[in-house]
Amino acid sequence: MSLFGNLGGATTSAPATNTLFGGTAGNTTGTSLFGTPTTNTAQTGTTATAPATGGLFGANPATTQATPSLFGGGTATATAPATGGGLFGSTPAAATGTATAQAGSTGGLFGNTGTGAKPSLFGTGTTTTTTQPATGGLFGNLGTTTANQQPAAGTTGGLFGGLGNTSTTAAKPSLFGAPATSTQQPATMGVPGTASASLFGATNNQAPANNSAPVNQTSGAFFDSLLARNKKQAEGETALGDLPSLQLGLGDLRQRLKKVGPPTQGRPIDGKAHYFLAASGVDPGAAIRDLGAFGLGTRAERPQTGYGARDEVDVETYLSNLQQKTTLSMISDGLERSVRDFDSFLEENVTMEWEAQRKRIYQHFGIQPRNEAERASGSAREGGFGRSRRRGSQTPHATQNARSGLQRSIIGSPSRIGSHAPEFSDVDKDAGTSVSTFGSVEDRFLREKQEKLSEQVRYVNDARQHREPVYICRDFADLESRSGDKHAPHVVDAYRAMMEIVGENPHLDQVPKERAFAKKYLDPSTSSKNAVDMRKQILDGANRYLEKQFFDEVNALIAKYPQDANLGGKPDVVSKIKAYIRLRIARKTLVPDNTDLQSVNGEYIWAVVFYLLRAGFVNEAATYVNDMQHHFRSIDRTFPGYINSYASSEDRRLKRQMQDRCTSEYNQRIRNAPEGTIDPFRMACYKIIGRCDVSNRSLDNLNTDVNDWIWLQFNLARESAKELEIAGESYGLPELQASIKEIGLKHFPKSPAEDTNGSFGMFFFIQILAGMFEEAIAYLYPFSYVDAVHFAIALTYYGLLRPADAFTTGNELLSYSTRGLPQINFGRMLGYYTRDFRAANAASAVDYLVLICLNADDAAGNGQAQAQLCHEALRELVLETREFSKLIGDIKPDGHRIPGVIEQRGSLIALGHEQEFVTQITHQAATYADDNGRTTDAVLLYHLAGDYDTVIAIVSRALSEAVSLEIGEDPLRLVPIKPRADGEVANAQQGTSLSLAAIDDPVELARTMMSMYKCDAMFLNHVRDQNRIACNILLKMSEIKDMIQRNEWAQAIDVIRSLDILPTDDCMGDPAKIRSYASRFSSLPQPVAINVPNLLMWTIICCTRQRERLLTGQFVGNTGTAREMLVRLKQITVDLTTYTSQLRYRLPPHLIEALARASAD
Repeated sequence: MSLFGNLGGATTSAPATNTLFGGTAGNTTGTSLFGTPTTNTAQTGTTATAPATGGLFGANPATTQATPSLFGGGTATATAPATGGGLFGSTPAAATGTATAQAGSTGGLFGNTGTGAKPSLFGTGTTTTTTQPATGGLFGNLGTTTANQQPAAGTTGGLFGGLGNTSTTAAKPSLFGAPATSTQQPATMGVPGTASASLFGATNNQAPANNSAPVNQTSGAFFDSLLARNKKQAEGETALGDLPSLQLGLGDLRQRLKKVGPPTQGRPIDGKAHYFLAASGVDPGAAIRDLGAFGLGTRAERPQTGYGARDEVDVETYLSNLQQKTTLSMISDGLERSVRDFDSFLEENVTMEWEAQRKRIYQHFGIQPRNEAERASGSAREGGFGRSRRRGSQTPHATQNARSGLQRSIIGSPSRIGSHAPEFSDVDKDAGTSVSTFGSVEDRFLREKQEKLSEQVRYVNDARQHREPVYICRDFADLESRSGDKHAPHVVDAYRAMMEIVGENPHLDQVPKERAFAKKYLDPSTSSKNAVDMRKQILDGANRYLEKQFFDEVNALIAKYPQDANLGGKPDVVSKIKAYIRLRIARKTLVPDNTDLQSVNGEYIWAVVFYLLRAGFVNEAATYVNDMQHHFRSIDRTFPGYINSYASSEDRRLKRQMQDRCTSEYNQRIRNAPEGTIDPFRMACYKIIGRCDVSNRSLDNLNTDVNDWIWLQFNLARESAKELEIAGESYGLPELQASIKEIGLKHFPKSPAEDTNGSFGMFFFIQILAGMFEEAIAYLYPFSYVDAVHFAIALTYYGLLRPADAFTTGNELLSYSTRGLPQINFGRMLGYYTRDFRAANAASAVDYLVLICLNADDAAGNGQAQAQLCHEALRELVLETREFSKLIGDIKPDGHRIPGVIEQRGSLIALGHEQEFVTQITHQAATYADDNGRTTDAVLLYHLAGDYDTVIAIVSRALSEAVSLEIGEDPLRLVPIKPRADGEVANAQQGTSLSLAAIDDPVELARTMMSMYKCDAMFLNHVRDQNRIACNILLKMSEIKDMIQRNEWAQAIDVIRSLDILPTDDCMGDPAKIRSYASRFSSLPQPVAINVPNLLMWTIICCTRQRERLLTGQFVGNTGTAREMLVRLKQITVDLTTYTSQLRYRLPPHLIEALARASAD
């Protein structure tokens, strides 16, 4: 056994063993690094029957003669299929006759390197036919030809397809031996189950013609020398000299192959496929980029590692390279992390507000958006423009709180005029399915109602400024009664109940002051004296209203049926009650059938006492009992004492002993008396006077309505110290409110979708009676937000509404304080309400927004926040509506200001120095207008703010833009401001203001402001000389432009000379003067410097046209003067050329060309 195997040994039948480079001697088969060595038959010419296997460079031919060579094999006739694949294809299998490739043979890396028809990794070869002898190459018989080879059936294409059919008919010199004269035939990679395949494909079976042993011996010697040279090269010596060694990687070979082979003729791309994929949501371009990211087409460099690596010769170099790689890796990771963070930031922040923006766009154009539920389900399934596929990870609460309270709009998003859906988050959940109330188009009756209410609010603010009394509940109730809404009667009842609670009585000229009850109601402690007194006042007011309401019904019924009532006699209270009872008896509505009533002389005395108590006439009831004492004593001798004690008590309570006795008698009669034997009015009187059986707050066996039941609830409630009451008798306003909440959940609609007959108004009325003011407003808002807003205004005026801090409570209408007390987002409610009309009537919006400052006197620390909320709302209103002349003020012809609506309401917005606030808001509005390019608005606002220098700067900038336009273009037009008033009022005020609303020409605006400031030194002294001079120069430039358009060339030259910006007549070619003019360019104001190129062009035009006029004129007067003018005009052109040469890079090129043409002429 040798290092390379027994090359050339005799054939034996021993089992095959493996060597480093091939099979052992005497074996028929063997695995070799460079291919299968020769299998010899001891010079007898026998045929090898074992199949040859693959090596690194392909299978060596199976021969019949042993030739002493390092890699070369002897020649023999190979009958077994040579199927071993090599790195560069199959090495030829020697044959003396016609060879036929067997089915299933495989190809090499480049197809068939030789001439045989063999499969290839990269494509299909061609059938090779030649008649010339082949010589040995570097790797043996690499490239010898095979005569008349035919492809075997079943061969398939390579990995990259056919690289082309190349036919070579002549042998050419090669570095490593004689190349083959071949014609490549399509070849494919082998398939499993067929002949054995190499790493990169099957080799070629080649049959060299007339190849002799000496040639093989020479080839073997060459390989021996090559091996020695490679050993020297590994030791640092280069045996090949300048010849390059074979160090090509797979990427290099692939690139070489692409250059050698012709371009692939692919099937033409069908454009329909792109549209089909795009419609299905697939981006073909993105898919191609993703596939390209796998790196199949990139060059794979072979890393140089091991002991012989040139970059790492010692430890220091190794550590340095390692540190450099680590640093680069950290930088790369940081960049990737930054990219990911930025993408996630855009995904989360840029697209999160798209849904809200789209909703605002829909509302602006009056488009009804789709159902919220459908949109939510659709967004979870599909993605689209402006939608984020990561919406599932975001909660609505997090989206709403993504912006701070200061950034969230207080007055709501700008939208169209008319009714709107509520923007409160808690109202949306309740009224989201209601389309009839909020989703309808503008309703004429609603607009008329809003106009009347806005006039009333304006009157309230006027009265507040003049310290006059305001009957706000009465006025709002009168307007509501004329509205015609189905729920209007209940809202009117609620207003009148509030009049009784607060003591507003127009007949007696009694009206509380503004914020009269704020101190009591806003007391955070529920057990304080202020809180107890407030609850007592609410109960007393509710009882008084219910009793007055009943007595009004009594009078109305008697007036409607006077004959049945038979009032007659003296129309006192007792007589009216008796008449009412007779009327009820006649109509059979007094008591249910089969109910016995006790009567004396035809009078139902217990019914008279009950209805006197029901109407609130307690003293009259006591007097009636005393007058009928002998009759009452015969029936119930203790009752007169009870009613007299009840009437004499201020809080309508019996003494403790009398209370116990009354309760005992009531319980005994209930338990012992047979059913139907006790007058129900008698038991009702005992329940009212003695507060018996408080747990059962109903009137049994009586025909009563809902108002009677409500009255009984309030009549039995008492506010007193809890320690003085028995547990069973404790029933106050908190217990009453809890009972009403429970009733509302069971019997009244919870959203507009559930309401069919306006019954929500009844529950709102009950809540107002019970002092549940915040809950009542929040309940009414989804049903009728107009009524809810104005009722909240009335409550806030008297200090009976607890406001929430809009900067911290979010976007909820009803919230709760840290003590669990309900509070209303009053500021945002008013701001959202102004959306309906503020675009058409900004002054009315101001009247509503200043009402936010009603809560500025909150002693709990919320007052300052409410004042800031009002100021922020006014600021947003000014910036949104752009009604600057109306809201902030206007300018008189002499430059003095006319106060706007906000300044007129300055005493109502909690400002010690309202001028400071107006100046601040004016500055902000001016900056906003200037940034948005509204020059006229910015000029007006900066003038009102007293910043006169900025006014001239803005005017100069606009004038510079107008002057910079080319001659003949449409002039620049400004957006005029909105006038202070419309219609006849505007015509009446036309002479009292400067009326910048009519100015849209920047030149006219500049002239107006400059003339105004020149007339008053107070304005002119605040303007810097630089801005004033720049504005004057630009005005003259505008005059020059107009002269050129009128063909007044000479006059235009005179004005240009007066500007003293360009070298004209006084230079006459003097370089020093021209340089002085050029040095002034850098000191010119920016608006003027921008227009110097235009001024140069105008000067060229004027000189050229004036010369033409002088040259072509027939009657020019003095000929000498004309010639002198021609020379001077020519000299001006030359001077301008010199001037521009010193400012070459500051002026446009076309200007230099124009000067060159003018100088040539």
